[in-house]
Amino acid sequence: MAENGLYDVLRMGLSSLRSQSRAIETVGRNMANVNNPTYARQRVIFGDVSPTGGASVGVDVIEVQQVRDALLDRQVVREKSSAAALEAESAAYERGEAAMGETISNVSDPSLASTTGGNSLTNAMAGFFGAARQLSADPTNSTQKQMFVQTAKTMTERFQFSNDRLAEVQSDLSDQVSNDVDKANLLLTTIRDLNLMIASQESDTGTKALTLRDQRQARVEDLAQVMNFKTTTLPDAPNQIQITATSAAGVDTVILSAGTTLETLAFRPERATVSIASSDTALALTGGSIKGHLTARDGALQTLRDSLDLLAQQMVTSVNAVYNPGGAGQNFFDPAGTDAGSIQLASGLSGLNVRATVAGGAAGDGSVAQAISELDIQSFSSTTGDAIDGTMGESYSAAISLFSYSLSQSRMQHENQTGVLSAVRGQRESMSGVSLDEEAAELMKFQRAYQASARVISVIDQMLDIVVNSMGRN
Repeated sequence: MAENGLYDVLRMGLSSLRSQSRAIETVGRNMANVNNPTYARQRVIFGDVSPTGGASVGVDVIEVQQVRDALLDRQVVREKSSAAALEAESAAYERGEAAMGETISNVSDPSLASTTGGNSLTNAMAGFFGAARQLSADPTNSTQKQMFVQTAKTMTERFQFSNDRLAEVQSDLSDQVSNDVDKANLLLTTIRDLNLMIASQESDTGTKALTLRDQRQARVEDLAQVMNFKTTTLPDAPNQIQITATSAAGVDTVILSAGTTLETLAFRPERATVSIASSDTALALTGGSIKGHLTARDGALQTLRDSLDLLAQQMVTSVNAVYNPGGAGQNFFDPAGTDAGSIQLASGLSGLNVRATVAGGAAGDGSVAQAISELDIQSFSSTTGDAIDGTMGESYSAAISLFSYSLSQSRMQHENQTGVLSAVRGQRESMSGVSLDEEAAELMKFQRAYQASARVISVIDQMLDIVVNSMGRN
């Protein structure tokens, strides 16, 4: 009986050695991943090794768990998606600002917005109207005529430059959306493959594939940078996840489920939507970089371009009406160029033939040049058929103000959202992150337990030697 008892104690000691060794291995893995942002801290769950209804005959590792909170993981995914949308939108507006070739003040009050830069459209228009005033004072001066035409040409080039650069930014954003959709499809495929690997490994070994689960969560968060979605665990397969997105009709649509269902996303530039390719179901994205790029492209950037078009149209119409009242003679601007991208001087107009007065007027009459200069302070109204409201300068200032407000708001919202994301990340880090101090304490505890178990085995070994060998000789 005593011999059997010693063997039982020996088995318990061996079981403890294996368990404490597993725990030390887990602590070492935690410490090795202290700087790995995608790693969730692991802990060992111990349990009794005992026959049914019998006394305990040792300790064993029941499982190694990840210290994760599913709610915090979902919050991080949501906040990442929102932050990515605002970051993409803000960056697009900054590119639009750079494309304009002038610095736009980003203030919270739109009425205080302004532009700076020697090549601004504001300066170009001021130069044109200033040259008209100078020509009206000296209508026969050839130098003033040359200056008048040159400032007009500079202004048209500035309109065209601003329009073309903003169009390039919009085109780049469309390309970026296409790239983001390709990235989303790649990530969805990777998540599907990880689902399959997790199911296979956990089925074969009976233990959780913790490393693969960490990788899957990291890829889910990468996908949140691109688009928003919902993630759920399948009831009949708790190690598998399902991803759904909301359609434009407000219906949750499955785009990935376990390792079986995988939809391909497609960008429809003509409709400004991302759709499920197989069914052409448009998705109502509210987060991710795709949303931010499309919001900027079709929002403030397009509004600014539209405002420039209306201003150019008003410039062409008003100046031509003064320069060529009847419409039968030489125009100042080409009547066909009625937007910012096509505004240009009339064919054949130059400093040699430009007029300061109506055709056939007196040589010293500068009334036409004077009338053109007064357009700078003329107030227009869309209710009477004009293209703009207010003066031309006020119209441009209003357009810049709206763009400035969008730029300012996106920056402020992105800053606020970044703070929210940091707070949620901090909460998750406090739970799932690795603390070297805590792990060092755990390591010491398991090391002492390992040493104690080894000591028990050593003592039992000596006792068995006595029982088997020394007592047998006596």
